Amino acid sequence: MNTLYTSFPENSKVWIFQASRPLTETDKTTIRKYADTFIENWESHGKILKSDYDILHDVFIVFFVDEEGDRMCGSSPGKLIRMIQEVEQELQIELMNRMNMAYLDNQSVKIIKMSDFPQLIKDGEINAETIVFDNTVSSKANFDTKWQLALRNSWQSQFLN
Repeated sequence: MNTLYTSFPENSKVWIFQASRPLTETDKTTIRKYADTFIENWESHGKILKSDYDILHDVFIVFFVDEEGDRMCGSSPGKLIRMIQEVEQELQIELMNRMNMAYLDNQSVKIIKMSDFPQLIKDGEINAETIVFDNTVSSKANFDTKWQLALRNSWQSQFLN
């Protein structure tokens, strides 16, 4: 488990990639191999970025960049996306499909298609208090406070109606 990012400032950039299935230990080893090499060499304006990542709940790969002092150039996020695409190909898994959503069910993360959300609410499997994940957060401050929320407090609350 990486923890350097916990000391990053609130305005640090965040990218969250959600797997389309739970990650196995072999998957996580492969992801770490790619991610470790990537962040050791991830640069912007000729300087290595102060960055970190973590694999959370065996579903999410989260990257953090501390931009204190230097702002990232526009091509740096593209480099991250290309690396994630390589991981997707190697593992035969989706990591960038925003139609995949996740919620917490008895301390276990369940992965679903967005189109299945209304039916799960109707069936009572998900309710207003269910913890959901907002993978659209883009700052560490929002990651720390808004990534995991009760459904009623999230953008996904629109499915409650």
